[in-house]
Amino acid sequence: MRILNILRGRRSATDSDSVQDDAGWESPRTGAELLATPYRQQLIVAIQESTSLTAPVFEAYVKEPLQRYAERVQLLPASESHHHSYPGGMLDHGLETCVFGLRLRRQHLLPPKESPEKQSSTGELWSVAVIYACLLHDIAKVIVDVDIHLKSGRRWCLWEGIIPDQYRVRYIRGRDYFLHAAANPLLCKEVIGNAGLEWLRSQPELFGLVMYAISGHAERSGVIGEIVSQADRASVAKSLGGKVSNIDKAPRESLQSKLKGAIRHIATEKIRLNEKGAQGFVTPEALWLVTPLVPREIKSYLLSHGIEGVPANESRLYDEMQSHGLIIENPEGRSVWKCRVEVGEWRTDLSMLKVHKSLVWSGDEEPEIFSGSVETIDVGESGEGSQPARQQRKDQEPGDKPATPETSSELTESSRTEEVQDDLEASILDIATGGDEKAAPGLERQPCKPDTGAEKLTGQASPGQSSSGEDFLAWLRGGLKTHQILMNDSKALVHAVDGMLMVISPKVFKRYCQEVSGEEKGWKEVQDSFQKLKLHKKNKDGGSFHKVRVVGPNKKSSTLSGYLVGKDDLMEEGKEVFDNPFIDLIDGKPEE
Repeated sequence: MRILNILRGRRSATDSDSVQDDAGWESPRTGAELLATPYRQQLIVAIQESTSLTAPVFEAYVKEPLQRYAERVQLLPASESHHHSYPGGMLDHGLETCVFGLRLRRQHLLPPKESPEKQSSTGELWSVAVIYACLLHDIAKVIVDVDIHLKSGRRWCLWEGIIPDQYRVRYIRGRDYFLHAAANPLLCKEVIGNAGLEWLRSQPELFGLVMYAISGHAERSGVIGEIVSQADRASVAKSLGGKVSNIDKAPRESLQSKLKGAIRHIATEKIRLNEKGAQGFVTPEALWLVTPLVPREIKSYLLSHGIEGVPANESRLYDEMQSHGLIIENPEGRSVWKCRVEVGEWRTDLSMLKVHKSLVWSGDEEPEIFSGSVETIDVGESGEGSQPARQQRKDQEPGDKPATPETSSELTESSRTEEVQDDLEASILDIATGGDEKAAPGLERQPCKPDTGAEKLTGQASPGQSSSGEDFLAWLRGGLKTHQILMNDSKALVHAVDGMLMVISPKVFKRYCQEVSGEEKGWKEVQDSFQKLKLHKKNKDGGSFHKVRVVGPNKKSSTLSGYLVGKDDLMEEGKEVFDNPFIDLIDGKPEE
């Protein structure tokens, strides 16, 4: 509570640093002078009480870096008109972020996944690393966002050293709002010092996390990056009058880490890449994901795994991904890029998200680069430009003169673009719409063949032999265990609903016969044999089949039918399976 009271406190008149010598000029101060205000002293005490460092170690590895930080940022504001936009705001923001960061650090056993002995021996170094990362996460704003003019007439840049004379600050017009993250390491040594860097470097992994966190590589910054991001937002919220009292209740595994896992899964397991009609394209600089199709898949994945806190609105989902650095912003600071994709004679305009490739793959795992091209489109380049060609035609007013391509090749290209966009919309649904019986093009399916032959595709079993229904059951269990048979996914053959598993019929039996004998013939006999095992639940009319209604991403609905079987009859014991949130059970017989 003491820390909360400190952070809630308002700066009194005696705390004010806005006293100026004359005509708007500020005089440089020492770090000790800048930190001497009651509010900042309270913050420093809170930082010290959040660690278990001895007084000499805290003095050398924390307090001295805090003083060097203060001397660098002096009385510069943290922003021009947003948070901490007063003289001394950058210093207050840095200290507050450290306090919030250390409070968040308490929720983690660090280093993660290490023995208690290792956590005990190196845990305080991780606390110091959080302090360093919080201090440095915004420091380059005093280099790239502002011009510092000395009273002597020259312009001063802080990589030259501490401001030597009276100064005033002017914000740079048209500045790059994201450059400071890349430039933060420029002042790393000046703030942390040789001793601090050497101590940090004694743990190479931790050193890397701090460097990634301060240089804008959120996808590689791990738990340090997550802590800094949350602490930064808490300090900003405090400055703007928002609530920060829930910071101690932050989940240990944040939505950020869950989003990372969902993006990896969708990009590596679900979508097609680098081909006509694909949902993703890998270029030398990034992975491009088609919107809104892929984000809807990501959202469906999270919901189907029971993950809470997923934004219902797609724009909010984009904002969440953007705020965590999982996607790269376009030049306007927005999430969605307008792109033109070309390969051979095929071309289309798409809206896409730009993702760091290192978020999905590492080293040799990265797939081949797209043989075509992905080029961003300026708004002025294509008129309505930000919309795909098909959408532009849709938005045309009834009285407008229809577009008339000058050549037949242009007409063909226009039709091809519309056809491809239709293919894209049909190729992904949020969750399990049934769809075509064959797998999506480009996604090879590894067969899961039991040791059986075509002669077992009969409903009758010889004495001592298993029936085709039992063989099918073994195949189904094995496929679910190895994930060769997907569940709760688009085109999946099994879905979880009402605490049970829906086995889609007849598609699952046709798939079994195709893999065992190379043809679908005989699926009816296998289905009848499976039904005789009496593992399935009867519907309210006494029949064997149940129906479910599926709601797709564009509110499209369809129905599927099949058998309802207990989870324990098909899944490993103790394996938790969440119901598919996009299907509703409808009792009764399947439609003809």
